[in-house]
Amino acid sequence: INNTQTTSWQEFATGDFAFGENGTWQLANAKTTGFDYGIIPIPAKDGGTAPAPTGGEFVSIPVQSDTARYATSQKLVTCLTSTDNSLTTTTTLSYIAPTEAVQAKQVEQNAELKVWVEAVKAAKGRTSDNLGTKYPKISEPMWGAVQAALSGSTAPQEAMAAAQASATQ
Repeated sequence: INNTQTTSWQEFATGDFAFGENGTWQLANAKTTGFDYGIIPIPAKDGGTAPAPTGGEFVSIPVQSDTARYATSQKLVTCLTSTDNSLTTTTTLSYIAPTEAVQAKQVEQNAELKVWVEAVKAAKGRTSDNLGTKYPKISEPMWGAVQAALSGSTAPQEAMAAAQASATQ
């Protein structure tokens, strides 16, 4: 219940666990473990790569009362998201870029990133499927139900039924 991505990585790095689910930011650490490792996508129910939820960094510009600022804002966004700058930023942060042009350059520089590029292509926004602003109202009961089931405080079927009822409201 208390595990985080860091916890799962630390446990995997001991060599006592068969696998760890994590991201590109642990790739450099994987190379220092001293044992062979492989990288696989999270498998989808019907084959292929599972549509993991997207996350990460976004560039957003707020609505401004002085619309003259938008031209400068556009220049900043264009600079930050240009192919060359995006490659530098995502490589430095150990993330997969959002554009195919940069992804191709990342894989060219490091073939191990290919599996994550495929995962990004299969990714799905957390607010997809018409959830929009309803996402938190569905997400909280869901993670609460999972924790209740894992802790044994509620039977799994009962916990998920309560989460479904809450989401249906």
